Amino acid sequence: MSKAKIQTTGFFTEREFTCWRERDYEKFYPCKVSKQEGNYVSLSMGGMSYSFDDTLAEDIARCILDADLVTVGKLYGYIPKPAMRDSDFDSWYKQNSSGTWNYFGEGMFSCHRSGGVITFIERVTDEDDTAEIMGIYTIDDVGITLVLESSSYSFSKLDAVWLSNALMGALGEEPLDFVKISTM
Repeated sequence: MSKAKIQTTGFFTEREFTCWRERDYEKFYPCKVSKQEGNYVSLSMGGMSYSFDDTLAEDIARCILDADLVTVGKLYGYIPKPAMRDSDFDSWYKQNSSGTWNYFGEGMFSCHRSGGVITFIERVTDEDDTAEIMGIYTIDDVGITLVLESSSYSFSKLDAVWLSNALMGALGEEPLDFVKISTM
């Protein structure tokens, strides 16, 4: 089975994300995904900038979609389990006391700051002073949270699909989910 390549360089897309935890107040923040020549995908969320190598960017996209599938399943009373794959994230499902299932995906990564950009390098398998957590979690009220270093971003399931597909687009890959999403 071959993968279709869409684009390899010069990718840019942006969207206003609904701040999920403050959605009642109609709070939004910008999300931008881009890639120039090289092996790094850039993500800017709410004024912070991050960079990931291609493999990690794809892993993040797939974990975000896994979390999104759990949010959809919560609405319809089932939990879809994605196919097993190699991942830099430890992921699991857990049922809370009210019977709701949640998704957890997290890992510790070495990273460095340069010019206002935090670049996540590789998964750390032992205790390392420079390691930072990266996590992708569902929120009980059907949203997704992405934790990057010490920042946390919450957003809707539609924003999650957009971000997952944007990361895959930056890699020149087909979207993981074909849900039709409006551009804001």
